[in-house]
Amino acid sequence: MPLYAKQFFTEQLRLTDGTVIGDSYYSAPTPGSPLRLRIDFARTIRVGEYDGLRLQILHTEQGVLDSLILTFAVHGTFRSRDDALDRQPGDDGYAVIRDWSERDEPPWQGAATTKLRQAIEQYTALWFPQTAKQQPKQSHDALSPARRSAAEAPNGFWLTDPDFRTRLHGATVRVLDVLADCLDDDFRLIQALDGARHQADELLGVPQAFGALAEAQAAAQIVGGDIGSPFDPAIARALVLLDQRPVEEQEQAVRTALRRLTLTTRSHAPTGPRPPAPLPPSAGRTR
Repeated sequence: MPLYAKQFFTEQLRLTDGTVIGDSYYSAPTPGSPLRLRIDFARTIRVGEYDGLRLQILHTEQGVLDSLILTFAVHGTFRSRDDALDRQPGDDGYAVIRDWSERDEPPWQGAATTKLRQAIEQYTALWFPQTAKQQPKQSHDALSPARRSAAEAPNGFWLTDPDFRTRLHGATVRVLDVLADCLDDDFRLIQALDGARHQADELLGVPQAFGALAEAQAAAQIVGGDIGSPFDPAIARALVLLDQRPVEEQEQAVRTALRRLTLTTRSHAPTGPRPPAPLPPSAGRTR
């Protein structure tokens, strides 16, 4: 049974400034910032059971900076439901939702989410203080793609801009991170990977034009990592074969790629100040 995540985040919680991918909500409250907010359902030790929301602050290059769990029990999300069923703390099913049912309705039907939304707003304000200011809020969607991309554009040709290449590498890590948590029997690898490019501005922190490259690099990492060009037809063939495998194998391949790429990022991170730029040749020197 699906969690109806899009309806939960956009209609129940009224979070409309971000994007829902799989069962997770992503937003960039501060345009141009490398920080992103991610919200998904917090799993219990049981498969398919959730007892709250997990909030994370993500950095496009450094990964997860902070994490917080908002439990349904503390925020009274299902108090009315549990009172009607005479459920008490410690009883099976108390203050949780499950996707075990075959009924065609959201498992969170009847949730009271006012306190959850207030807690989300408070947490967001800690990391994005400007969101708490009493001033007309400009929706991120109101900014044109050209304007958002210009704020994140490389300095000159992107291949010769080391800072932008680092951001592009971070975008690939972010694609893998998203994939690792949104795969299931109804949302498989190719379907999840296809479309990441459309979130390049808001989620990946790179201009829209570079979203396809982040997708291609992520695909190459998933099916091998050491394959030459990310546009090699062998990658597409391997990706199709992996998409036919059980979803657990797909998730394992994605998480392996994510660990490998994260280790690569750390091993290449600068450990000290950059060396000064070389002096230009004197007028008397020739090559």
